[in-house]
Amino acid sequence: MSDLNYLYKGFLGDEPANSIDNLQEVFNEHIFPFIKHWWDPAGPIPSKGEIQQLASLIEKNAEQHPLPELYKHLPEFLKKISAAIRFNRNNFVNIHPSPFIPANLASFITSVQNPNNIVQEVSEATWIMERESIDWMAKNLFGLEQSVEHWGNVVSGGTVANMTALLIARDYTYDKLNRPRPRSIGARGLIGYEPGVVIGTTATHYSVKKALWFLGVGSENLVTIPVAMDEKSKLAAFKEERFIKGIQDKHWKARIGDAIELDNKQRGKELDEFYNGENEPFSLQPLNSELLKTVYSCFQFNIPLIGCVLTLGTTDTGTLEKLDDSVIKLLKEEDIFFHADAASGGFSMVLDDIKNQVNNLSLFDSFTIDAHKMGLMHYPCGAVLFRDKGFREQIRHEAPYLGELAPTLEGSRPGTNSAALWMATKTIDVAGYQLLIKNLLLFTNRLKNNFNKSNFQVLHKVQLNAIAVAPKLKANETRLEMNKMVELVRTNILNQGKFMINLDKGVASIKVRNVPSDERSELVDIFALRIVITNPLVQMKDAEELVTQLEESLERVRGGSKTFINELAILTEQTKTWSL
Repeated sequence: MSDLNYLYKGFLGDEPANSIDNLQEVFNEHIFPFIKHWWDPAGPIPSKGEIQQLASLIEKNAEQHPLPELYKHLPEFLKKISAAIRFNRNNFVNIHPSPFIPANLASFITSVQNPNNIVQEVSEATWIMERESIDWMAKNLFGLEQSVEHWGNVVSGGTVANMTALLIARDYTYDKLNRPRPRSIGARGLIGYEPGVVIGTTATHYSVKKALWFLGVGSENLVTIPVAMDEKSKLAAFKEERFIKGIQDKHWKARIGDAIELDNKQRGKELDEFYNGENEPFSLQPLNSELLKTVYSCFQFNIPLIGCVLTLGTTDTGTLEKLDDSVIKLLKEEDIFFHADAASGGFSMVLDDIKNQVNNLSLFDSFTIDAHKMGLMHYPCGAVLFRDKGFREQIRHEAPYLGELAPTLEGSRPGTNSAALWMATKTIDVAGYQLLIKNLLLFTNRLKNNFNKSNFQVLHKVQLNAIAVAPKLKANETRLEMNKMVELVRTNILNQGKFMINLDKGVASIKVRNVPSDERSELVDIFALRIVITNPLVQMKDAEELVTQLEESLERVRGGSKTFINELAILTEQTKTWSL
């Protein structure tokens, strides 16, 4: 057996200099050179040549600067990650920022200390940082002042945050329905109770459905309200009209009837505008009439309504979902739990003109937010916030061998993400986030204006930092043909290597005719090229160049030879793993 004493230098012992000196040498001679050569401000996808050059550099450095025994596998590790995608200013795939370096540093330093934020006695510093970070977001993003008894936790991301909020909503709803019996659904479980529902939309993030599965509510009990009056809703019109006629309560019948009339007036023309090739045809806002039908059914048929989720920045289009004030008033009067999934758009709330586009934030009981999205931080770092401190008791647990536990679904929790979030919010602060996010939105608006002058159709009202576009149909082209064309155009863009964009295989679950002029045509999804702007260092000239490349790619695909199309089709299969 070989001598393993060198392993002791892998820990901070009585003489920490031994470990730190080794680490410093490794960083200076190997890590920093690797990062500098790996990073490219323009190309998101490392080419084979670049990867080979990096491998040569790694090997050369290992020869010139022999590594301590502890780090003998570092060259192999660096070679493996040399092919990693670069989330630079030309990478427009998903809400995935190039992270703020000071926050990375805070995370690294804290990881050496290794606190566990499940209990304060072993994480005093990061426990306080977590509280201060929660307070910063509560005040500066959602307007929860210090005098309000809010609370929250830093979590791994939006999935855990949404799950936490829906757990609170579930328990609160069922405990309320148990009155006057002193029963707790958290202790008793859901067996024997009427299944409840959560209202979302067709654009609600998949984590909400996953949360209902995990919480025992059942994923099928997420009722998704349509965000467009599409062809599918037309087919259901007869059934819906019959449903309305059967409502005996005059107040409800009038309320739903008025909402249908308003939706028809404001939203009925969207589909025609889409078929006509007009830009931004779909607002992608939840249909108030459909939501009222769902609420009526819950009340009429005694189905527990656990809560309502609005997404402030949908994942695929950045839509800020909003309900009519009268609908909000009704739900609040009935004490329905309101949750804002602001994982994507939460940090944009530093801007008043963004806040003004959503329902009054004081109406929401809880908020999900991801700092690893528009907070411009590395993964993982999310948070869940609650307006009322009283909800904390529903999730409190005890362990006899520990002090007060953080009220959270998670057990062991790293202090690293709290430290990183604290560093980011302290360093960037409100003025910095306003500057950086304004730049993202300015670029997005420039991009939208360029698309408006192109052969592409902007499919939705653009509110945040995401745009979904598709080529405008020419005569005799079908939507299925266009969907295939969208895939090939994206593949051609990726193959060129300058830009990286996303593929959306069903914008907001909207169903349209394959042949627009044929009312009997089969119904299909809308495929789109999805562009998300998350790097604050974007350059305005790239908004022109990206659209130009897309126009050229579209022209090549439309007029391309069979050989060229086949080559793109093969590449499309190879790049499906990038449809993040």
